Amino acid sequence: MTPEQVRQEMRDAVVMEVRNRTLVMRGRRVPVRVYKPARPALLPVLMYFHGGGWVAGDLDTHDSFCRVISEWTGCAVVAVHYARPPEDRFPRAVEDCYAATEWVARKGARWALDTRRIAVAGGGSGGGLAAVVCQIARDLEGPSLGFQLLLYPMLDCLARYPSREQFAEGFGLSVKHVDWYLSQYVPSGVPLAHPWLSPARDTCFKGLPPALILTAGCDLLRDEGRVFAQCLRTAGVPVQYQEYADMRHGFINYPAAHPSARHAILLCAEALAAHFQSAGLSA
Repeated sequence: MTPEQVRQEMRDAVVMEVRNRTLVMRGRRVPVRVYKPARPALLPVLMYFHGGGWVAGDLDTHDSFCRVISEWTGCAVVAVHYARPPEDRFPRAVEDCYAATEWVARKGARWALDTRRIAVAGGGSGGGLAAVVCQIARDLEGPSLGFQLLLYPMLDCLARYPSREQFAEGFGLSVKHVDWYLSQYVPSGVPLAHPWLSPARDTCFKGLPPALILTAGCDLLRDEGRVFAQCLRTAGVPVQYQEYADMRHGFINYPAAHPSARHAILLCAEALAAHFQSAGLSA
């Protein structure tokens, strides 16, 4: 081998492939970032929807989490930069996330993705989007989604649970923040109980994919994560629920500061890897 071949062989063995792409669907353009670990196999795929109250967040703000999950899980990650308000209001973000997931399910093989093994994930508002995508896929008999990973998800825009009052302010994400995000995202006249806004208020939870739900103990969204986990269990959906007692909303984005964040990332990777391995054996 030449020195250039040796150098390239080493790069191919250890360097993750990260590419920005644009999906064009029905005249709509949705940017995505595709992460693929340095493995030659056909890769299972995780669709990732970033948080930020629908208004903030982008492909860069959650880049490190996507890289780590891709490497530790051994899967591809497709992070979706859905349209954000106030320029594009509800239901545009939902439509973008579902359309991107549907596109990957139909055409992902051209990117060496195993379209028989697709999971979805998101944090905060992105966690709510992930839950909604699962419900739409079930209702429309769309993409076969095998797993949902929900990180301190926002699942009930009308929630009046104790955590909403206990952590209303002074713990990072506040009630004022949530109200402002909703004012930017939801057009006048749209009921907050709409299942695409509040998936925890859906009338049926049967037929949804297994879930890992992580919540933060000092987060106003904590209780709706608890309630959603129970709704899934009652409907016969396998659920693993983990609460990090002393953490605040978004803690998983700061692994250098919190041992709990490192534990949570590892838990996510282990759960996803176990699911993909099991799905691969049954495929």
